Amino acid sequence: MKYFTKWRNMMIGLSVLVICLFIFQILQKQWISSILLILIALLFIAIFISFWHAIKVRGVKTEFDISRILGKDAKDALKIGEVGIITYNDEFVATWTSDFFAQRDISLVNKKVTSWIENIRDIFDEDIDSVIGFDQGHVYEILKKEEAQVLYVHDITELYGLRKEQWENQVVVGLMQLDNYLEYQSYENEEIVSKINTHLRTPLISWAKEHHLLIRRIRSDRIFVLLNRDILETIRQENFNILQIIKDEANKIDVSITLSIAMAYGTNDYEYLDSMLNELMELAQSRGGDQAALQQAGHKVHYIGGNSETSSQRSKVRVRIMAQSIQEAMKECDRVFIAGHVNTDFDCMGAALAMSNWAKALKKQAFIILQNVPRDQQLQETMDFYKQAIHDRYTFITANKATDMIDSKKDQLIMVDHGMPNISSARELVDQFEKVIVIDHHRRNEHFVIHPLITYVESQASSTCELIVEMIDSLPNHIPVFEAEATILYLGLIIDTNRFKMHTSARTFDTAAVLRRWGANANLAEKALCEDFSNFRLKTELVARGEPYFGHFMIAAIDDKELDRTMMAQVSDSLLKIKGCTASFTIANTKNHSVAISARSDGTFNVQKIMEKMNGGGHFAAAALERKDTTVEKLKEELLDKIKEDLKKHESNIVERR
Repeated sequence: MKYFTKWRNMMIGLSVLVICLFIFQILQKQWISSILLILIALLFIAIFISFWHAIKVRGVKTEFDISRILGKDAKDALKIGEVGIITYNDEFVATWTSDFFAQRDISLVNKKVTSWIENIRDIFDEDIDSVIGFDQGHVYEILKKEEAQVLYVHDITELYGLRKEQWENQVVVGLMQLDNYLEYQSYENEEIVSKINTHLRTPLISWAKEHHLLIRRIRSDRIFVLLNRDILETIRQENFNILQIIKDEANKIDVSITLSIAMAYGTNDYEYLDSMLNELMELAQSRGGDQAALQQAGHKVHYIGGNSETSSQRSKVRVRIMAQSIQEAMKECDRVFIAGHVNTDFDCMGAALAMSNWAKALKKQAFIILQNVPRDQQLQETMDFYKQAIHDRYTFITANKATDMIDSKKDQLIMVDHGMPNISSARELVDQFEKVIVIDHHRRNEHFVIHPLITYVESQASSTCELIVEMIDSLPNHIPVFEAEATILYLGLIIDTNRFKMHTSARTFDTAAVLRRWGANANLAEKALCEDFSNFRLKTELVARGEPYFGHFMIAAIDDKELDRTMMAQVSDSLLKIKGCTASFTIANTKNHSVAISARSDGTFNVQKIMEKMNGGGHFAAAALERKDTTVEKLKEELLDKIKEDLKKHESNIVERR
């Protein structure tokens, strides 16, 4: 309407002039001409007001034939298909609408198109071609014609309803498992088992019925569930509160039982859903339980829960079974190749040496793919001390040499202290082996090696060294372990538990006792962990840079020094000793031109969840990540955002101290 403002102003000016002439004629007593002038003026004003009203009500019809733009056939097709058309001007004011809108009693002419459906603005402000809008119970799809001021509107209410109904009724299959239930069932008396069934099964069944889940028990500790996406979304909005309910009930009867949930959806291939479901349950279990693992076919796995570090219920029977399974697998292969992770530490090296001894005791050739792989400085110094013994007993090779040697069908790969190919010292070789064994204590994630022959992942264990020592000690046949290997294994135990202060159980101390019996040199271990004065001074300086955030977290961001992973871990451990700190993070540049984070927790906060959101990993109380093409400040900002996001979602990993 702004185009017609000048005409309105001219009319007002003429009216004022007529009034002045009328007054002049009255003063001159020219009565007849005065009456004629006023009649003509009134008639003109009436015509103009009528014209203006017509513009306001009906708008200015755009002077073009819509068939010129679309063609007559297309124009007729739009009518048959009940597609509406809106033309608009440079100010996004509707100048013309088709009969489609009149039939729905929608008046848009001379109004902003956004006054009808607000998110039409997105078509103009963003680089998108269409939007979905809602108005008076109808759903409309609005499309913009390129290089023309025309919008097409299609009523998709029925189609949208069908799509929504199809989405809500999409099949979701699930498994719910009571972690550690079988151990209690095997070793506890009937009274305890009865209490467990009363306090844990009853609320679980009640919760399932409340949410209209179809449930069937398939074994004593596992329940199959069937639901749809609508129910799943409701459960997700409640943040899977059944996890906390089961944990609270277990605490009341003093048992270490939690709930693991796996749910898969997004495809009508039921065989694939079954495969997804089993993998998700294995993921949830290997990550420590007390969590839900959800996955839509073709998408990433989402985890909810995992806010407590469950106590280990790893039975001696399971240890013995795993040891026998791994031993039988090694007997059936020709040669054994052992891989660790990059930036090798004591836990990784100790595990690799022990597995090499195990393979040789079975008369198999063993090769450790850790030559020329970066190592922790303290580890290198310890290996230099035992240089002759290690040189005589072990064969270290590079990944390139292994590539030329392996027979993918007859040889076997053992991955220790890691399960992800992208951080493996044998990264290029993992896919070539048909037989892969994984022994690890880090929580498993979706980047885990595909289809391993045997997987022994226990996130409750303090270290991979603990797992391997337990297995070797349970075997009837003798596996020779000498002072060098025992000392490195012992150091792996000490480092990963921060000198037995964290992530320990009675099994950890039993393992330490076994290693001392095997000849571990405790005095040498203590000396190996001593730091020189320059390192001590550097660590003290870096710790002083730590700053508190959100009341429970300490973050040290160092952007003017290049640090190794060991120093970063030591800084995080030191920050964790500050009163009130539940988790600490050290961010720094590394010597291989990347930026890394070392994260530590006192056991009440799950740092692994935070690191995983940033594409890192680890386990509950110790995790890390490394990334190229970024800066310390950017990584710090991202870390703070992830922590804040975690707290806002009420999924804080801080739990009550026990």
